[in-house]
Amino acid sequence: MDDSTPLAAPLRRRRFLGAGAAVTGAALLGAGATGTATAATPTAAVAPGATGAGTPAGAGADTTADAADAFDQLRGVWSDILTGGSAVDPTDPDYAAAIATIDAIAAADIALYDNSATPASVYTDLPFTQVENASGTYYRIRDTAIAWATPGSAHYQDAAVATRLVAALQLIGSAYYKPSSAEVGNWYHWEIGAPQALVNACAVLGSQVPATDLASYLATVAHFVPDPTHQQSGTVLTTGANRSDMCQITILRGILAKDGDLIALGRDKLSDIYPYVTTSDGYYRDGGYIQHGTIPYNGHYSYVLLDDLSQLSLLLNGSSWPIDDPQFAVILDSVDLTYAPFMYDGLVMDVVRGRFLSRQGETDHDAGHSITESILRLILVGSRDQQKRWKALCKGWIERETFAGIRASATPARMALVKSVLDDTKVHAVGQGPNHVQQPSIERAVHRRPGWAWTVGLSSSRIARLEAINGENQRGWHTGDGATYLYNDDNGHYTDAYWPTVDCTRLPGVTADTLPLAPSAGNGTLPPTTWSGGAVLDGAWGAVGLDLVPYGSPLRARKSWFCLDDCVVALGAGITGSSGHTVETTLENRNLHASGRNRLTVNGRSTPTTAGWSGSFPAAGWAHLEGVGGYVLPADSAPGATLRALREQRTGTWAAIDNGPSTGGTTTPYTNSYATLWLDHGIDPSGGSYVYLLLPGASASETARRAGHPDVAVLANTPALQAIRSGRNNLTAANFFTAGALPSVGVSGPASVLFREHGGRLTLAVSDPTCTQTSLTVTLSDRPRYRRGFSDDRGSP
Repeated sequence: MDDSTPLAAPLRRRRFLGAGAAVTGAALLGAGATGTATAATPTAAVAPGATGAGTPAGAGADTTADAADAFDQLRGVWSDILTGGSAVDPTDPDYAAAIATIDAIAAADIALYDNSATPASVYTDLPFTQVENASGTYYRIRDTAIAWATPGSAHYQDAAVATRLVAALQLIGSAYYKPSSAEVGNWYHWEIGAPQALVNACAVLGSQVPATDLASYLATVAHFVPDPTHQQSGTVLTTGANRSDMCQITILRGILAKDGDLIALGRDKLSDIYPYVTTSDGYYRDGGYIQHGTIPYNGHYSYVLLDDLSQLSLLLNGSSWPIDDPQFAVILDSVDLTYAPFMYDGLVMDVVRGRFLSRQGETDHDAGHSITESILRLILVGSRDQQKRWKALCKGWIERETFAGIRASATPARMALVKSVLDDTKVHAVGQGPNHVQQPSIERAVHRRPGWAWTVGLSSSRIARLEAINGENQRGWHTGDGATYLYNDDNGHYTDAYWPTVDCTRLPGVTADTLPLAPSAGNGTLPPTTWSGGAVLDGAWGAVGLDLVPYGSPLRARKSWFCLDDCVVALGAGITGSSGHTVETTLENRNLHASGRNRLTVNGRSTPTTAGWSGSFPAAGWAHLEGVGGYVLPADSAPGATLRALREQRTGTWAAIDNGPSTGGTTTPYTNSYATLWLDHGIDPSGGSYVYLLLPGASASETARRAGHPDVAVLANTPALQAIRSGRNNLTAANFFTAGALPSVGVSGPASVLFREHGGRLTLAVSDPTCTQTSLTVTLSDRPRYRRGFSDDRGSP
């Protein structure tokens, strides 16, 4: 099951409707906010959990004139959410640019109208031969309708444009999308994509749509979405973003049909989304979000859900159907728990974007913009502390974003939200970190320090290696095998055609067998092992580990990453293969963009910057990549292995990694330069190992000094135990893959342990990454002076 976005929509049509500021409270967003509450607003917004004065929550249908006016008002508010309403000032250069954006989209769509005497489809390039084209047709109609309803647009209130849109709805409604049509192809387009765009177009066009036509369209929507709790013709229970999308459709159908019971149904069925879950889809207490049972999706499905809920909270609160479920607080808390940890200077990290990292029309920045917008919209219903914190966070993301900034492609409605914080001098941007966050529910970790962030994706019997459905993410083979991502000042590293051009067999952090894999291999599979995860000490330092069992390979390895103040220490042990192919551990594979010539220095000597250069070095010493950082390999860090380096230009297409029927990328070739460092463990290694330090942002001289004085002692690096000691932090970190002991600490079973002595205190963090033990004993040796005092945080399974 899945949603999809038509390729014909370069600006992410599925979520284009979500690019809206609820102008019901635009003036409340900040001192610099422009515009006032629109006349379509029935009352001021009310926070979730509260009820509007004198308005009964869940009120049903009413035949009075006032009730009819209330439905019309709600339709007007929704139209304002999509267009920006009275907050939009066409004379403001920012809004003028945003209006030009939606005008360009509308103009491109209008140019594709089928103007023949007897058109068989609305657009010449979208014949009614598959459901993806039908939903794509509705997306275009909706987008043009939004331009038609936006003041300042070249199409604003244009009678000819409205007439053509009405005719377009009639054509597709009679020729393809109707109750007598059988669901074929992807269910999503029948039950979410097409009906959601249809009701949004009707809401924006309002009285332009004849009453008989509207009744027919609503009957079609009712046929395909009779109940928001089930999908695929009623055979599958909806969860997460699919539930919120279908509830939104139901609520809008109720508004357009002037049926309060439908509005109440859609609102009430949202409540199943709010509570924390312990298995399968939904929000977890540690901040993780899962969709499709075993796929971490903080960076896609969860933001679709946040988008829906942020819009609906502002639409309904203050009406007769406010969202008054107290568990909506979970959604508000998710801003800090689920979304913010994976945001970095306006983008959302690919480690939680699943298969969507392969979509040409939805980059990490695009997803980050949607999250930023939704959070800004939620400000009106957050607590005072949340409002202050979220404004500062969002302003920081917006101001620090240097690649594909949110303002460059903002719609007028999104621009209203952005300006509400940028123009408010009382809002001061803040950064994130330094900190270390782990979310055991999705087996992801993020480590932040000034100027950089590092994250890693794991998998186990609980979390799948990857998702590669509907033709997407065809080379995501190793994204759950300990792939690491380094974010720094290069705000477009992963955005600039990284995934179609990078060598996906050499992802940083991964130990991989070079045995070839078929496209989409490993999709949805779970490794048989349970050891995946780690522990966090004082929210500042972390230990992460993985019992690696890659898909389709006999390779086995134990891997650890210890996250310190200025570096990440990577250890590998027990590296054993028998496929007859070379096994490699990749330290770096950096996108230097089209013509990057960043200097690579190895052991003090600069290497050539020409494409095609390669080199081999003993697996000891240090390397430095200009603009990225340093890599230190202590003496005897990888016995039997060779450090290899390669500078190359790589060319690829988005179509090669996503050929889905409605999401497939173009065949346009993209070329980027790459600098790659990896350890070659040879063919079929037995018991191989490695140690290296990643020093993000370090200069070449700093890296050389650190190579001479690593400040990190490796206490153990075996398949049973990997451990280090940091003198600078007086910190010991260890991953016990079985019961075992160091001179300083012992455990009765598998565990991740960190402890630190500072200021006469000892702090200890312990977890069971296998999530299988009912008890675990930790013994600290030679520390009799410390009192016993423990805080037991059960965490998430």
